[in-house]
Order: sequence, then structure tokens, then C-alpha cells
Amino acid sequence: MTSPDGAPARPSAWSGNAFTVQVRPDGRLGLADRGDHADVPADLRRAAGAMGRAGLEHCRFHWRSPVSGLFCRVTLTARTESGFDHVELSGDPVERLPAGLSARELEILTMLVVGPSNAEIAGELRITQRTAATHVTHLMQKLGTPTRTAAATYALDTGLLCVPLPGSPARYADLSLGRLLAAAAAGPEQRHRQPRLPRPRRELVVGAALPLSGTGSDDGREMVNGLRLAIEELNAAGGVRGRRIRASVHDVEVTSPASVRTAFASLLRDGVDVLTSGYLAGQEIGHETAADSGVPYLHAATSGAMERMVRDDHARFSRIFQVCASDTEYAPRFVSFMTSLRDRGRWDHTADRLAIVVRDWHGVDFGIDRARAVAERENWTLDVVPVGGAPGGDGWAGAVATAVRAPTAAVMIGSFFVDDSVAAVTALHELGSTALPYAIYAPSVPAFRHRLGPLAEGVVWATTTGTYSDGAGRAFARRYTDRFGVVPGRSHAGLAYDRMQRIARAWNSCGDVTDADGIAAHLRTEPYRGVNGTYNFDTPGQAALGTPDHGDPSLAQPQLLYQIQDGRQVIIRGGPFRTGGFRGPATVPGRPGGR
Repeated sequence: MTSPDGAPARPSAWSGNAFTVQVRPDGRLGLADRGDHADVPADLRRAAGAMGRAGLEHCRFHWRSPVSGLFCRVTLTARTESGFDHVELSGDPVERLPAGLSARELEILTMLVVGPSNAEIAGELRITQRTAATHVTHLMQKLGTPTRTAAATYALDTGLLCVPLPGSPARYADLSLGRLLAAAAAGPEQRHRQPRLPRPRRELVVGAALPLSGTGSDDGREMVNGLRLAIEELNAAGGVRGRRIRASVHDVEVTSPASVRTAFASLLRDGVDVLTSGYLAGQEIGHETAADSGVPYLHAATSGAMERMVRDDHARFSRIFQVCASDTEYAPRFVSFMTSLRDRGRWDHTADRLAIVVRDWHGVDFGIDRARAVAERENWTLDVVPVGGAPGGDGWAGAVATAVRAPTAAVMIGSFFVDDSVAAVTALHELGSTALPYAIYAPSVPAFRHRLGPLAEGVVWATTTGTYSDGAGRAFARRYTDRFGVVPGRSHAGLAYDRMQRIARAWNSCGDVTDADGIAAHLRTEPYRGVNGTYNFDTPGQAALGTPDHGDPSLAQPQLLYQIQDGRQVIIRGGPFRTGGFRGPATVPGRPGGR
């Protein structure tokens, strides 16, 4: 391939690792489902970026690294269902070419697609006609094809084509693969983003894509109330430099990429000055949309994948911030917590087995691979059981039954949703299991305890962001209760409140609220202490710093562990913010063996 200015491109190195990654039309890399950005050769990134310009939706071929000579089986597929145009680029190492073809035979098979004679093949590859004829005969025998045309058809149908293309590129001008590589060599069209102009209005608008109905709506109401309380308090104090603040909230079905796309488009049409959201399926839609618009975006996806997305392309995503630490510590800390209880005699259970019941959620990584390593080191057997079906559906009962088919000390419920966690805890009780229920985040929402009643007693749950029980946290809870007539949950109500306060602080400091880069710089460089702890975005992926990364809870947020005791939320782990100790089964009413 050549560079866009016509000069030869540098040889494209490859690590030899498999990868699956999203590639935008300008060739920039997005979310990686397999491997890392460093595993993607530059040649293939350019080819993926050229799919739209070549008018292709699908393409397959075998790419050979000019540095190592290794072959990579490549699949390119145009995608639009995530709400933005991108190409899914997958590459897998090939130890042995299909049908036992040699590298030279693959080159000649590729040439057969454009119909050259043996003499033309020989001239292009600088071999004799006899050698060319021998290679053609051998490859037809290996493929089991009776004619050259049949061999060429087989190559096209199966993607058994060699890149770089052998011989003259002009031969392949009418071939879709030839058009693709020509478009890749030409480079992307240059587009220049128009600067955002100040809007002639006094009101500042905060856009929020939140679940008001459907999946996660119990939590969505918490987020809306926290946002409203912050805005009312800020406006009562004079707003931001004399400008009032207004919330533009759009309902979103968090499990639907199409709904996410619609919500963000609606918010941008409303002319918002900043975008916010909770946790979303296809979270990259929010990232891509915000990056294209230039509007700062603060989300609460707790996603290691999204953190890496910002880290790996900071120039594009520099205005996007994750207001809580990522999810990658949940499973390892589950194992570590149970190890601590076992070693201190606080959970007297004969089983040496732990289980994680988990729903697949795009972009979420609970750190299960690392948890396996911790479990092996600490002499636990760790089983991971996937859940299928709709949130809160029958899939949880079956998965929990599988998880506790043998004596099990504890079960981690791998879902953020109240419906899922309620279904899992209910199943544990109905099965008569003595396993400790260990949930992720969902019990922070008051609906969890309301729906389970006494069955919620003793449940342990973890969160990367929780409202503290210190003076600031208690004062916030009182104001929230006075305003809305209900007690706030222990996570997203406070998080939404803090996020709005943090945005207002950045607006006040920058002066020009249309200076998105200035606002992002302020968010990045100045820590902020809220009711959910300290928000410090000075990290490569612009996610809130957690204490494992820093160690100082005054400059970061610890992952908190709560336990429901006598209907109250007690922080049993969280450094200086701890408010009580763990209750074992002998002191948890309603649990097997308890009072």
C-alpha cells in the first residue's frame, strides 16, 4: 500500500495476535472486542477505513505481513446498527493455509481471479511459464476444482485471496478487493469540524439520556431526582454567571442501541451544552456521537472497555469522562472478600467453591479472568455461569440453580439491574441455598429492598461509586428526602447530584461555556469532592480514579462494600468511610442457620 501523498507506506508490522475492533471511516480505531489496538496492522486499519469509499459492505481476504511473513485471515463488515457508521475488522492468525496451499500458490490463485494466462502470471511474478503452469495444476488439485475458473470462483467465495495483491494493482481495478485497496491507498477525504459558535441565549442546558421507563427505570428516577435537586440548588444560588440551568431529559431503553441513538440525537437537537447518561448498551454510541458533536459528555458506564476507548484515541475523545471507576475489579474483589471472611472465620462454610452468575452486557468486564487467577491462588474453585433471556426473566432461576448444584460458599450476581438481582436472590432462597448472595450495584436502588422485603437481609453488594454516610452524605439525603418525599438510594442519586455540581464548577471557572476544550481541561485537572467521594479524572482514560490506583481516599473513590442489616445499608468495607462490620449467618435473620 501507499500513503495518501503517494509515497510508499511504512511496512505494516503485526503482533501475530487475533483482534476484533471497530474502525471509523477516517481509519481511527474504536472499541476492541478482542485484542488491543496495538495488534491491528496499519495496512488493515486503512483498508477498513476505506470500505465506505469503495462502496463495500463485506470483504474477506488473507493478508500477509511484509515484516514477518505471517498470514492473517481478515474479515471486514460494514456496521450501522450501533448508531454510527463503522467497520468491524477481525483478524485471526493462520498457521496453515486452507487446503494446504503454499504462499506462492495462494498468490497465483489470487491472480486467477482476474483471468491471466500462464505467460502473464510468469511475467508478473518473474518465474518461468512452466513453473507457473505447475503451480496452477497443484492448486487446482488441492482445491478439488476441475478448471481455472472454478478455482477462481472458489477463491472469491471463500476469501482465499492474497493481500498485498500479487502483480500489477491495475489488473484488479474491476475487483471489489482491488477497489478497496485503491481507496485505502488514496487515503480518507479530509473533513474539518466547524467550531461551535456561542448561542444567543442565557439558559444552559444539561442533556440526560436516562431510563424513565423500561429496564432500569427505578434507577433512572434516582438519577433524574439527583440532577433536579442539584439544578434547583444552583439556580437558587444565581445559576452559572447569572445564567439559569435547565435539564433536557430523554427517556432511553438502556438495552437498545437504537433507543440510545435516538435519545442522543434528540438531545443534540435541543442544543444541549453538556451530555450525561447512566449505563447503556452500545455505550460507544454515546462516545461517538459526543465526539462528533464536540459537546462534553460525562457518563456512568463503569466500563473498562470505554475507558480504554478514550485512552487509545484521546485526541478524538478528550471531552468524554467516566464519572466512576471501571468494572474490572468487581470479580477479583469478590474472591478476595470471601477469602478474607474465610481466613478470619467470619463465614463458616464448608464449601471451597465460589460461583459467578453473569449476564452478558456489551462493553462490561467484571475482571473474571483475573478473578480466576485470584481464586486459584487462594484455593477456591470458581465457576462462571452465563445467563440468557430478558432482564429478570426465568434465565436467572436456571443459572442460579446451576451455580449452586454443588455446595457453594457465595454467589456473585453479575448484573447492574434490580430485576436481575431480585430474581437471583429469590432463586437462592427458594433453593434453600446457604451461599452468601453478593450483588453488584443493584441493591443501591431502594426498589431492591422494597421488592424483596426480608429476603434482602444479609445481602452483600459492591459499587464503584456509593454515597458516603459522612456529614455531606447525610445532609444530601435529608435535602433529597425533603424535596421528593423518598429516601435516596446509595449510588446514582448522589452521583447525578455530584455530576451536575462538577459541571457547574467547570462552567463557572472557564467563563465561556462554549469552550468545550477549556471545560474538559478543568474537569481533567481539578479534583472535586462530592457526596459520593472525590472525582479525579486525571487518568489516561479519563475515568474517575479508584483507590487501588492511588491509595488515597481523599483523592480517589474506594470500591465500597455494603451489607443490608436490619433493613439499613451498612458500609462494611470502604476505608475511613466504613460504618459497620460484616454480619455472618448466625446474626442475619431469615438466612439458613440464622435467628
